[in-house]
Amino acid sequence: MRVSRVVIRNIRAIEFADVPLAESTTLVIGENNTGKSSFIHAIRLCLDVGLSSAYRSLTKEDVYCTVDQTQPFQALVGVEFTGFQGNENEEALLQGTQIEPNRARIFYRFRPKRAIRDLIARQALDRPLNLDDFSWELFGGGNPAIDLTQIAWNHENDELGATSVGLQYLQSYLVVFLPALRDVEGDLQQPRRSPLLRLVEASDIAVAEQQTIVDAVRNANNLIEATPTVRAIAQSIDRAFTEVTGPAFDLGIELGLSAPSFQSIIRNLIVLLSNPVVSQFEPRRNGLGLNNILYIAILIEQFRKRAAAGKSAGELILVEEPEAHLHPQLQATLMDAIRGLPFQTIATTHSTQITAGASLSSYVVLTQRAGQSSLAAVPSRAPNLTDNDRHDLERYLDATKSNLLFARRVMLVEGAAELILLPSLVKQVMNVDLEREGISLSLIHISEP
Repeated sequence: MRVSRVVIRNIRAIEFADVPLAESTTLVIGENNTGKSSFIHAIRLCLDVGLSSAYRSLTKEDVYCTVDQTQPFQALVGVEFTGFQGNENEEALLQGTQIEPNRARIFYRFRPKRAIRDLIARQALDRPLNLDDFSWELFGGGNPAIDLTQIAWNHENDELGATSVGLQYLQSYLVVFLPALRDVEGDLQQPRRSPLLRLVEASDIAVAEQQTIVDAVRNANNLIEATPTVRAIAQSIDRAFTEVTGPAFDLGIELGLSAPSFQSIIRNLIVLLSNPVVSQFEPRRNGLGLNNILYIAILIEQFRKRAAAGKSAGELILVEEPEAHLHPQLQATLMDAIRGLPFQTIATTHSTQITAGASLSSYVVLTQRAGQSSLAAVPSRAPNLTDNDRHDLERYLDATKSNLLFARRVMLVEGAAELILLPSLVKQVMNVDLEREGISLSLIHISEP
């Protein structure tokens, strides 16, 4: 199962986007402030049960800037799924949301509350609206003849034939979000966020093996407690505690590695790393880039365990800037590995190393337009492109030319001499800095006849 289409209206930096997703790995690319993070956040509003419901009630800044929030409006995110037919877990997850064979949709709406809509319909509301008059809702399915782009703020869900979707029904569809400024070391140490803990839980360790682990820790604790110095320290703490609280609140105090229960033990597991120089060191001694890869590797293995155990109804990884802190070669190898996985990934990126290794059909490009909202487009869907054109573009857009995908304007030059000389000539003659104007130069390598 995969997300095959995303429709967004009035969410943060995106006024409107209707984007088909053709690949298991999608790269959302574009300049700063074109809406890449808004695209990821919109999908989370619709699908991520880990996103607090408080974030689903939009604030002023969550609504597209030109919307008049004193008048009725709607913020909408619609997601369509395909590829679930024949999978019992996925079909069960999407029960009631299917609109055609092997096609389902779930949509989030933020619009005036029902009582406010009734007042508006009766022309009985004599004041401007505010965001307290709005609420969010999550629905699925409906009449396939009514497209997501046609749903207006005053269309009622029962008239659309849609059914309510409770967030609890999405629990088996795992959405993992990795923000751009992620604290990998901190996440690995926090039980609520650690993919290591979830991986251990997904491994279904047998009861007998759990008891063996508990016994090993208990024996270690007994040895530690028996040492004179540790025992003396524990006794001194115990005496000090009793002096402060009195005998009525006295607690026996001991020192040990961990409470002798399986859950407390796995919560305290840490990753230990080794290299040719140092053995068994913690991730905090590692570089940020490799820690990012370590985190993603643990996450991938958790997905595999979850799918093998039959507990999965699909997975989606949302990653902002997977290239963060990574050497260019590691950027390429990381994305090669992700593209080979049976899990869907949607990533935002500024890296030409990552885009160079991706297929044209995996690009979603967000472009700024002067005086207008950003435009979302899938280049491979351009109507005049032939299959040969697409193959040529994929060969052409290597790591040195993929900057075309991020440029505001492009100047094509014939060869290396023009590439080197033109920026200086333009600066000298016209006093124009091409880089500062957002103009990228790219070689087209015209050969002599």
